[in-house]
Amino acid sequence: MKINEAAKALHTSAWTLRYYEQIGVVAPVARVSGMRDYSAADLKQLRDILDLRDCGVTLAEIKRLMTLRDSEDNLLAQREILTTQADVLHDQIDQLQETLGRLEDKLATLPVAMAAGNH
Repeated sequence: MKINEAAKALHTSAWTLRYYEQIGVVAPVARVSGMRDYSAADLKQLRDILDLRDCGVTLAEIKRLMTLRDSEDNLLAQREILTTQADVLHDQIDQLQETLGRLEDKLATLPVAMAAGNH
């Protein structure tokens, strides 16, 4: 699959796919006549990477995860990275819930607005 087709299938940009290859998040993709040719395995790996990115894992951590992925000895390191990000998300959720509670308290103390035209 060519890069533009892969980008469309992954809901990302061709630039992103080139960038991930350039910085070593993914290994260089096989080329046919000088053009990237994405396999099903490449697309699966990229879906995993994009999912991790959407979960807030940094590209540096994703790169580390991709290198650790192939080693059974590094499961603890993989778990540590993912657990740390889960903890970050739990903290953000707690902060957002607290903020929402304060906002709801403010809304509850506002007087009810009069209907338009009934001054």
